Amino acid sequence: MLDHKIELLQQVPLFRGLSEELLEAIAAIGQKTFFEADAKLITEGETGSTAYLIMTGKAGCPRIEAGELYVEDLWPGTLVGELGMLVETVHSVSVTAQERLRALAFSRDAFRATMEKHPELAEHISEKLLVRLHGLAAEIRRVDGKLAEIEKSEQAA
Repeated sequence: MLDHKIELLQQVPLFRGLSEELLEAIAAIGQKTFFEADAKLITEGETGSTAYLIMTGKAGCPRIEAGELYVEDLWPGTLVGELGMLVETVHSVSVTAQERLRALAFSRDAFRATMEKHPELAEHISEKLLVRLHGLAAEIRRVDGKLAEIEKSEQAA
C-alpha cells in the first residue's frame, strides 16, 4: 500500500522531486481518513491545521471563472488544505466530497516533526513556496500594470 501512497505524493507539485526516502517519511505520517458524500474536507473561513491527500473518490471545489460559478473536480493525487499543514491559516475555499472518498490526513504537528527530522524536506518545501511567491508577485505586477493602463485611459477620456 505504501507504493500507492508514494505514487500519489509524487503527483503533488509541492512534493515533486523529493527522494523516495522523503516521500516514504511523509507517507508514514499520513492518517487514513474517510469522508462520506457531501462531507466537507475543508471549510471556507475556518482555521485549518491539516492537509488531505485524496487517495480514492472525488471531491469538488467551487470556483468562479469568467464570472460563472462551477465546481472543479478534485481527483486522487490532489492535496487540499496544504497551507494548513505548514502554517496557521484560514481556508479561502471549501472542498466537499462528491462521493465517498479516502484521504491521507497530514497534521501540522506531524508534518513539522517530519521536517525537523529531515531538514532537506523543509528546504525543499521552502524552495517550492519561494517559486510560488515569485509567480504570485509577477501576477500581481501584471494585474497592477493592467489596472494602471485602465486608470490612465479613463483619465485621458
